Amino acid sequence: MTDPTKTLCPYCGVGCGLEVLPPAQPGKATHRDSQGNPIWQVRGDRAHPSSKGMVCVKGATVSESLDKDRLKYPMMRDSLSEPLRQVSWDEAFDRIVNWLQTVRFTQGPEAICMYGSGQFQTEDYYVAQKLIKGCLGTNNFDANSRLCMSSAVSGYIKSFGADGPPCCYNDLEQTDMAFLIGTNAAACHPIVFNRLRKYHKKNREVKMIVVDPRRTATAEAADLHLAIRPGTDIDLLNGMAYLLMRWGMMDTIFIDECTAGFPEYAEVIRHYPPELVAEQCGIRIDELEKAARWWGKAQRVLSMWSMGVNQSTEGTAKVRTLINLHLMTGNIGKPGAGPFSLTGQPNAMGDEKQED
Repeated sequence: MTDPTKTLCPYCGVGCGLEVLPPAQPGKATHRDSQGNPIWQVRGDRAHPSSKGMVCVKGATVSESLDKDRLKYPMMRDSLSEPLRQVSWDEAFDRIVNWLQTVRFTQGPEAICMYGSGQFQTEDYYVAQKLIKGCLGTNNFDANSRLCMSSAVSGYIKSFGADGPPCCYNDLEQTDMAFLIGTNAAACHPIVFNRLRKYHKKNREVKMIVVDPRRTATAEAADLHLAIRPGTDIDLLNGMAYLLMRWGMMDTIFIDECTAGFPEYAEVIRHYPPELVAEQCGIRIDELEKAARWWGKAQRVLSMWSMGVNQSTEGTAKVRTLINLHLMTGNIGKPGAGPFSLTGQPNAMGDEKQED
């Protein structure tokens, strides 16, 4: 039997491990597409640390998208009115190099730019940066991760001085409370959600709070769904901080030894009493109080967020406000606790680090 090829799913930010098998397997039926072509089989990699052999429908069917109308050779045309024609790699490379050099010498290097994505591997990004910045001499390199991940990166840097999330996937099975905001993980990060959901079902003392204006599949699994009005995330988080401070549910030793600027923060959250916050967010006061009490009582709180927080005009501020809750309660730097950004693509963080 042919050994499988190990690879990664290119879709969401989990980066699940996959094993790909050729279509013809002895003793097994060969799956075929609508045109009768054999399809390579995909299964989860049990040795992979993030997915542990699990795979969602997107990863399981990744070979089908590669099989249909795949471009196998360079195609080129001299004008949009002409049909594409197959050319050799040498001819394609010569054309690209000539265009780049023509633009560079006639308009300058600033007339050249490159656009990438979080599907690039870090090594690919490194080489691309060397080409654009080191060889061609332009800093015009951007990617869709600038929208997807930049708020989280900026929030981490401003709060911690470093852009790396202080959490890992193993924290999913070690937390006392999961706080999900701005993410429908059941649909967008299904393997992460499946791991959390299994742990949550086995440990009924573990709480799950989902903050989302919509009642998503993720919200359906929550112990508490806070259906806040869109754009009131900061009000909610500061309102929870107000109650935690009122009730004395803070880690004062951690605040004194490991943080700076708490008096200024305390002055800000003083303006978010529960009556005002509940009205602003469109939720009941008892729901706000329950969320704050669960956070305060938990020894290990793991928060997770995605594009619902990042892709907004106050994305960085929302990230920092969430991180502040972790800092005031000491829910960071220990298993099962911390602010965990769920990125939109498997290498969005590597993308951002290479651009920086």
